[in-house]
Amino acid sequence: MDVVMGLVAYLPLLAINLLATATALQAGKSFLVPIDHAETEKDCDVHGNNASNMLGLLAMTCIAGLLSALKLRRSYASWPQYIFFALVVALLSSRDLAARYRPRWITMYDAVPSDPSDYSDATYVAPTPEDRKHALLRIMLIAVALPAAWLAYLTLNFSQHIHQKVVELQPILDLTYTPQTNTEIVISMYKEPSDQVAYLVSALRNMDNVGRDAKVHIYVKDMNANIEEIQQVTGANKVTALPNIGREGETYLKHILGNWDTLARETIFLQADVHNPREFYPRVRDYFVPGRTGMLSLGWSGQVCNCDTCGDRFGFRDTTYLFPEISNRINNAAKCDEVLLSYKGQFIASAKRIRGIDKSIYQDLHEAYVKQDSWAHQEEYLQGRPDSMDAPVFGYTMERMWNLIFQCNSMEIAWKCPTLLSGHRIGGNVEDCQCLDPKSDSHTLM
Repeated sequence: MDVVMGLVAYLPLLAINLLATATALQAGKSFLVPIDHAETEKDCDVHGNNASNMLGLLAMTCIAGLLSALKLRRSYASWPQYIFFALVVALLSSRDLAARYRPRWITMYDAVPSDPSDYSDATYVAPTPEDRKHALLRIMLIAVALPAAWLAYLTLNFSQHIHQKVVELQPILDLTYTPQTNTEIVISMYKEPSDQVAYLVSALRNMDNVGRDAKVHIYVKDMNANIEEIQQVTGANKVTALPNIGREGETYLKHILGNWDTLARETIFLQADVHNPREFYPRVRDYFVPGRTGMLSLGWSGQVCNCDTCGDRFGFRDTTYLFPEISNRINNAAKCDEVLLSYKGQFIASAKRIRGIDKSIYQDLHEAYVKQDSWAHQEEYLQGRPDSMDAPVFGYTMERMWNLIFQCNSMEIAWKCPTLLSGHRIGGNVEDCQCLDPKSDSHTLM
């Protein structure tokens, strides 16, 4: 049912797309990009149509840009993109103008010389006063409205905080805690091959910003696993066996609660089988800043929901209003507006962020996982969805809530952070995809 509701929300967009495609097919050409070419005398006026198409392209691009800029997640088109777009429009327009105003006998037969006198009997129809009036109005509209709209679009696009709908609260950080470890890698493992986990550990330790001295703690939820063999193969500092309950979310909460006073400066929370490995490693390498990273999601970025009615296009719905409840406990009744969701159960969080909220919040969330009679395993919450202790429905909620818990709710991330596939955007920096903690005197512990 939730999936169907998610699809229904996209029906208007699908309808517009269908209508645009049908119109283009019916016209036999794109109505955004001029592709006509004058090949006969009758086609000479097509160049005038191309000019109109160019103006249409400029207008539609501007309208789309304005709509994007006025929404929460704005366009992040850069100056080089605008310059190249303008260059292409200028080149295509100059080509059409040159073709339109060259002699008709050249236009008609470019490859075969022709006698201009052949066109001496051409008739000329003078424009009527009404035609001149309409032409003047069109010129005024193009000369005034279009530049004004583009000026507004560019102004909004490069304004960092204009039309910001969300008042972002300052994070509550534990600035008194002194960690004894720089970086720790926490891995939730089930039955994944040990050599696969060994590769994950080795690849991370070989990154300069993670370091070979990074500690590794593997939690194994396969009770038949050989703990000693896993530790030997992976080179982990510690391997802990856990009951197969709650997937990776319960593992992370267990680690936080069990290591509250020994948390590393930054902890990299991962599943043994990382999602999108081809993009995962570059994301860690390019965005993790030791001593500064507060919360860095290593999954999909940019998905936002309303705190009171949180849901997404994958069918998730916060039916028990847990998001506003947790937000209220963190921010003492401050309004919870928009929430930046996290995905894939892989992220980096600092001890400052983890310890910034009350420990009881983690305890209550952990109990929701491990207690079979908790609200997270009751029908009011499940609403017909299959649930078990080793595969709880609550795991999907927890997966999306880590940004909220670690107070990384910047809407700038929602529109600035590039996809995992693209990796970077022109003019971007490490702040695009994460919330940074205040600078400390030293980024490296002895």
